[in-house]
Amino acid sequence: MKRRSLLVVLLASTITRSAAVQTPGVTPQPNAVTHTAYSKSTELFAEWRPLIVGQATRLTAHLTRLGERFKPYAEGKVTLTLTIDRVTSKAAADGPDRPGVFTLNVTPTTEGSGRMVIDVAAASAPEHFVIDDVPVYASVQAALAKQAPPETGLVSYPKEQSWEADFATAPVKVYFPGAARIITVPSTALVRDGVTLRVYVQRTPERFEFREVATRRTIEDAIEITSGLGAADRIVVRGAEKLPRP
Repeated sequence: MKRRSLLVVLLASTITRSAAVQTPGVTPQPNAVTHTAYSKSTELFAEWRPLIVGQATRLTAHLTRLGERFKPYAEGKVTLTLTIDRVTSKAAADGPDRPGVFTLNVTPTTEGSGRMVIDVAAASAPEHFVIDDVPVYASVQAALAKQAPPETGLVSYPKEQSWEADFATAPVKVYFPGAARIITVPSTALVRDGVTLRVYVQRTPERFEFREVATRRTIEDAIEITSGLGAADRIVVRGAEKLPRP
């Protein structure tokens, strides 16, 4: 009886190992890439997995109306045109899936570096965004080979959450560009972290670096930053106290 039980266990183990060997592994997928662009009244935050020839890819366009407080687009039509060597692929969304979120499914037919144009038709003024040097790969393996490692240590804050809050970002203000430049931020951008002052620097509209800064003086309603920020940085200016800490 014991021998028969042992044989059954060994047979089951052999079948399990055989099935594991024969089961194909899951092909890893490339990480999503993002692009952010601004007009005078709109923020575009586009997110998609790397484009592969012949594969339908979902691009999510988050559209935000700028102002004292950021708000999602409640309506509008979004059109995407991808052009590579005069060959075009198009996609369109007649309205948002939910406020601020538009989904476009595009299938590229040509490998190479392309230009992506995103047009927005809404009740307000139309918007036109151009993204150059968008790669289209021959295969998933080719996309994985070019994939950059993800950034670590950043704070995540989803667009849907920021739309519900009293939230806004803005570029730092720069006076006297050059060696004598002065960088200022609104006092609302500063967050006290123990004895350290920090600001949330935007890396994408959903990812932020909680960066230490040094200050010197107040200039009207702004604070001069002597170190920690560059002239090209964009920071959280409303709602910084509500963002999560790393």
